[in-house]
Amino acid sequence: MQETLLRAEQAQRHDLQALFQTSQLLSSSLELHSVFNNLLLTAMGKFLVSRGIALLYDATDTSWRVVVSKGILGIEEGTDIEFAPLNSGAPIAGEQLPVSLRSLGIHLLLPVRDDQSMIGAVALGRKVTGAEFNEEELQFVQSLVNMSSTSVRNSLMMEKLRRTNLDLDSTVQQLNTLFELSKEFNKTVDRTHVLKIFSFALMGHMVIRNHLFYLRRPDDSFELVSGNEGHLKSPALEFLAGIENLVRSEPGNQLDQCGITVALPILQQGVVHGILCLGKKPGGSTYSQKDVEFLYALGSLAVTAIQNVELIEERIAKQQLEEELRMARLIQRRLLPSEIPRIPEIEIATLALSSREVGGDYFDVVPLNDGRTLFMIADVTGKGVPAALLMSSIHACTHIMLPMKLTLREAIEHTNRVLYENTDSDKFITAFAAIYHPNQSLEYVNAGHEPPLLIRSDGHVDRLRDGGPLLGIIPNASYDPSYITLAPNDLIVMYTDGITEAMGNAMEEYNEERLLNLILENQNCSASRLTEMIQNDIQQFTGPVEMLSDDRTLIVLKASD
Repeated sequence: MQETLLRAEQAQRHDLQALFQTSQLLSSSLELHSVFNNLLLTAMGKFLVSRGIALLYDATDTSWRVVVSKGILGIEEGTDIEFAPLNSGAPIAGEQLPVSLRSLGIHLLLPVRDDQSMIGAVALGRKVTGAEFNEEELQFVQSLVNMSSTSVRNSLMMEKLRRTNLDLDSTVQQLNTLFELSKEFNKTVDRTHVLKIFSFALMGHMVIRNHLFYLRRPDDSFELVSGNEGHLKSPALEFLAGIENLVRSEPGNQLDQCGITVALPILQQGVVHGILCLGKKPGGSTYSQKDVEFLYALGSLAVTAIQNVELIEERIAKQQLEEELRMARLIQRRLLPSEIPRIPEIEIATLALSSREVGGDYFDVVPLNDGRTLFMIADVTGKGVPAALLMSSIHACTHIMLPMKLTLREAIEHTNRVLYENTDSDKFITAFAAIYHPNQSLEYVNAGHEPPLLIRSDGHVDRLRDGGPLLGIIPNASYDPSYITLAPNDLIVMYTDGITEAMGNAMEEYNEERLLNLILENQNCSASRLTEMIQNDIQQFTGPVEMLSDDRTLIVLKASD
């Protein structure tokens, strides 16, 4: 009896020593696999068990993952074993064991938990002796498991901390990468270079070779600006342009056919400005949330960089255009008479305002031989540079033919042929040309122009309509001149449609009637004063405007007393 008690005391002392040593061993490690491995080996060695597994419980998806496997074929570490969550920390044996564990030869399941929740379990096979676990053995292994729970919890926390640190390191690295890429994007004003940096970033940092990158254009279409061969068709692009979140490809759809795994819309102020389509990652792994966040930031940087480049290009182009228009205006001004010749019998006043940097109206006052003077006013279809080019053609024709001593009919008909042969069918010119003779007679031709107003000194009004069609429309058109004689105080007002069609605030035109009434009320004024009054009246009618709706050109002739 005394010997039996002595053996029991020695066994108990040995168990306490084993528990103490195991506790020290478990506490010395903060690595999950090591903790579970030591726990499992201690239990298997204590009870002479040849097989066992240590399991980690994931409460999120109620799964059991194998951390350590000993002596069980076909069960690898990292695989999952399916069975229901355990409701208590009591050992489970025999028929109460889950079928999935019994099929592996497991005889005893010991839950590992702390005061907070279930952590995992240790599962043991039968003893090699075939004996059952007695009460003392169960108490020992339960104490062992209870002691290990704190070490397992600590190792889990340490593993989570390591993962957090790795994620933090990865995030810092990605932020540094994005910062460096941002500096590179900001250094260049070349769209091609921006896209090269973008492609290199995809390959260098994400090892992604297959991609398609689309940008929204001003007309809301999408342009493929970077990527491999292949492209998405309109229905797929229209779909992607209307989403806000990542889209993953499905077998057989357009993304899959182009080798695309995911499509990521790049939004700015709630509008999709870019679409980034990406092929498979190396090894076929899926894109993580961190990957998506990095790719979205990279795509946003690229979209913004390209938009900035295009704004700079647009600004440079605008500055170049403004400089070209400034030079064109200087040239055009030189084509207009810099000084109006003096005629003893006639007072002359002119006005020329352009709606843009360069205009399509033209006028000229040129002294001829024998005391004659040529007056010409013309209006080219359209505005801006194209109209100015046609205006220069009129100027060239006029001044080339002056020394040829051609009649007015010949000069106009020749000008018409030159314009017809050298301009498009949708371009034409209206013109009024007149030659003043020293005896106060006027020979004129109207080529489809606004009829100049002839206001006699007694207030009688005529319109100088005679001539022919628009210039540049019919190659062999005939232009028959007409003749009038001016009496003292007679007025002739030549103008382009920018005068009568000036638009007021009520969206009404200034019109010829208002112009004529103003002239009749002030026909005793000088030509220069009348010109000034017409301009002031038009400005009062239209109100202050930053840019004229059309060129305004005016020539006023008044016969002397």
